[in-house]
Amino acid sequence: MERVHRAVPLTGGLCLGVACRLPGSVPHAAASRPAREEEIRVANPSGVLSVGAEVSEGEARSGVVFRTARRLMQGAVALP
Repeated sequence: MERVHRAVPLTGGLCLGVACRLPGSVPHAAASRPAREEEIRVANPSGVLSVGAEVSEGEARSGVVFRTARRLMQGAVALP
């Protein structure tokens, strides 16, 4: 509790990315010109999320989340 769940910004970011591409929506009006045409960067409590969306004829075709790989663990093994 008292912490934002990591999945909520992901889901919300995808929806916001699609809304930024829909002409006539509030996010589209508030977005900068590059956000309407390229990658959309959404700030949230967990950091910045890069998303993309494909919209044609007022209908969402796809939503994309850009993630980077991160090292989960590192170890060493001693061999005789």
